Amino acid sequence: MALFTVDSSNTFGQSVEEAGKYNVVIASSSQYKQSQSTNKPMAVFDYEVLDGQYKGGMIRFDNEIWDGTTEDKAKLSAKRFSTIAVALGAQNGSAFDSIEQFVNQAVGNKLAITVDWEVGNNGKIYLTVKGYEPYMQDGSKPNGVRRPEGQQGGSSTGGFGSQSSSGFGSNQNSSNSGFGAPSGQPSGGFGNQSGNTGTTTNNPRSEYNGGQPFDQVPNGMPF
Repeated sequence: MALFTVDSSNTFGQSVEEAGKYNVVIASSSQYKQSQSTNKPMAVFDYEVLDGQYKGGMIRFDNEIWDGTTEDKAKLSAKRFSTIAVALGAQNGSAFDSIEQFVNQAVGNKLAITVDWEVGNNGKIYLTVKGYEPYMQDGSKPNGVRRPEGQQGGSSTGGFGSQSSSGFGSNQNSSNSGFGAPSGQPSGGFGNQSGNTGTTTNNPRSEYNGGQPFDQVPNGMPF
């Protein structure tokens, strides 16, 4: 007798099957790291969709690297992180002392992200963040573009991989930052993200091409 039977409706975490624009919260699994390839400070953001048909779905590995090796690169890094901060609701003048502090304060806060399909360095296709803006009052907007067929990546050894196979196909908040604490305590920057309205904080097609989401994607992921 089988121990259990696979049921796609009985799993932890909804999967996000379409590109588009989503209201999300920065998940507690987000973390600060040093980038593997350049050893630079890096924010690794995971997002959980808050509404719509993909509510509860995870969009992972949005890696944002701080590069301060030159003045121009530092300015570009500041613009990149400021774009995210403004989308999260930070006020002008909010200051951060480190990327680790930024990540710690960002967890639990809401924003909207634009995502599209992109091939990672392991040959698999992921939803990649292309833009950030404040939380949308009119809800998430999947655009109907699904993962390209025949490009799932990975092998079907041991179960995971081919979907046609018979088996498996706390962060602490720092003071004086710009983000509102997830617990609802007042702070010097982020307020109620769910009440934010306004225009897009960056143009995902002409100004910013997202982060570096594939610097540390594990090859063994089953998708």
